[in-house]
Amino acid sequence: MRIGITSIAALSAGCSTHNTASDLANQNALEQASSAVMVASEQRSHEINAFKVATWNMEHFAYPIDTGCRPRTSDEIAAMKAYVAGVDANVIALQEVASIQALSLLFPESEWDLVFSGRSDSPAYECRESGFTSTQQKVAFAIRKGTQILDVQQNDQLALHKIGLRYGLAVTLETPLGPTAILNVHLKSGCFVDDYTASDKGSCQTLAQQVPVLELWLAEHQSLAMPYMVLGDFNHRLASADNYLASRLTSDKYHIDIATKHLVGCHPRYPEPIDHILIGGVKAASIASTAQVYEYEGMDGNTQDEKSIKAQEEAMLSDHCAVSVKLM
Repeated sequence: MRIGITSIAALSAGCSTHNTASDLANQNALEQASSAVMVASEQRSHEINAFKVATWNMEHFAYPIDTGCRPRTSDEIAAMKAYVAGVDANVIALQEVASIQALSLLFPESEWDLVFSGRSDSPAYECRESGFTSTQQKVAFAIRKGTQILDVQQNDQLALHKIGLRYGLAVTLETPLGPTAILNVHLKSGCFVDDYTASDKGSCQTLAQQVPVLELWLAEHQSLAMPYMVLGDFNHRLASADNYLASRLTSDKYHIDIATKHLVGCHPRYPEPIDHILIGGVKAASIASTAQVYEYEGMDGNTQDEKSIKAQEEAMLSDHCAVSVKLM
């Protein structure tokens, strides 16, 4: 299914009302975030020397900010906006986002084009061990103004017609490599084994159904003889030496390079990364050499005692860190 790009204002229409306290909290978040990004902007060059593509799972990012499985404070919103400025990417594939209204807190319409999943809302549930009520988990793109968007496609096949599974979202952009197709994915969680085909877990059986959909997209774009990328939260340890899915994707059939396979995950308890960037249709060695993970301020992975681990977890603005590559 193909859709056009819709403005933030249009997508924001019809959103539900919320209480005065939430209004005030969100207004404070916007003001503090604007201040934070001005400070961050003074510390970085506005000249873009290379085209940078990133992926970031934002962990239940919602609007109003005090809702969902991971409520935020105004200070956290300001810190997240400063974090985005530090990543300094032209394109960010995002996961676990509830709405365009939430994204606009960090990605203002004056600076970014936002492309959002077309998946219908799924039923809410009680968040694990917290008593909060969930918001939506959808994928999206934030694309810096000035980047030409050639096409947008919703990949609803990745949801397997099952409630709660995420759509894929693909854009084709004009990049230094020429027109480049980029697919944003958030695959089924819970299958953290090396060979998903050998597991009888329900999550692995679901992943096994998503893989052919992903491979179909790869095959279609390989036949177009153009650069293409798949990035996002794979919920699977593709960097593991014995990972079956990684060996399948990097076989001669697809000529895919996992640009992020040498990175170490930022989470102190889960160092094997599940957020990855795959590149095809181009010699990717120089691109892979630019792969980078962005830790949050206050994280220090040099010590691994329990006190240090807890301090690092508290410093994390999301339970995932952004990773990026530069398209040379």
